[in-house]
Amino acid sequence: MKKQAFAAATLSALTLGGVAHAQSSVTLYGVADMALAKVTGQSLRLAGASPLTNGSSRIGFRGTEDLGGGLNASFNFEAQVNPETGAASDPFFGRAANLTLSGGFGSVLLGRTLSPGFRAVSAWELTGAANYNPVSSQFSYVGVNSRNNSQITYTTPSFGGVTATLAHVLKGNNADDVSKTEFNVIYRGGPLSASLAYNKLSNKDANHMVGAAYNFGAARVAASYQDATGAGRGKGFTLGTSIPAGPVNFIVDVARDTENKDTDLLLEARYPLSKRTFLYAAHARNGKGKAETDVNATLIGMRHNF
Repeated sequence: MKKQAFAAATLSALTLGGVAHAQSSVTLYGVADMALAKVTGQSLRLAGASPLTNGSSRIGFRGTEDLGGGLNASFNFEAQVNPETGAASDPFFGRAANLTLSGGFGSVLLGRTLSPGFRAVSAWELTGAANYNPVSSQFSYVGVNSRNNSQITYTTPSFGGVTATLAHVLKGNNADDVSKTEFNVIYRGGPLSASLAYNKLSNKDANHMVGAAYNFGAARVAASYQDATGAGRGKGFTLGTSIPAGPVNFIVDVARDTENKDTDLLLEARYPLSKRTFLYAAHARNGKGKAETDVNATLIGMRHNF
């Protein structure tokens, strides 16, 4: 009798545990990235933060609960960490802090998250939005920050590879202290990825961008037109290529602000050690169109994703 009771209790616990596991999950993830860097006019240094690393080191938590009926609730909290000093970002979860409801209708996200402009640029940008990429150093992400506080975001389901995102940033807690409206349309299909994006701060003119990348096999080529004059960052174009040569991938990328006669250049090589870890060497030049002098940075680093 005792054995039967024990077996029943064990089966019940395992069943409940299985249901709970099926309904919700929490994932720990992150990036560790450091580089040796030499910048014009500065001594050689060990860098653990943007813009002298491929990516910003971070640690994050994301979780999802299956609500039934095709609905899911999820959250994301992400903090930036500098492995050079061990210091964390302020605010601590400055990279992401949000809550999402998703289903067949798409998704609605509330809180601090990436801007539609960032997601549009990263859809085709060759480095995967590396900290030193010339597109963002020249034009930011369609003229504005890569993240927003107090953002209300709606993203459609994918229709034949096309998604659209509309976001409104409330003035209250926003770093720009103004309200802002942003949207993007992104296409991903086969060798082609393309996007367009638009944003407008309530007290400034609009910014917009259209860009695309195509993988020809021997090389991937990306180009864009950028107008960030509403944010005071000029307008112009970007053009670059990514060329695989054995295990090494080479990137040459240029961003030209034709209004301010300013050219930013990136040369980068990556060597994978595994699916999650790679070595990189890069030389980035920021032109003097918006500054008094050229700034050159040369760096060698390693990035590990977990």
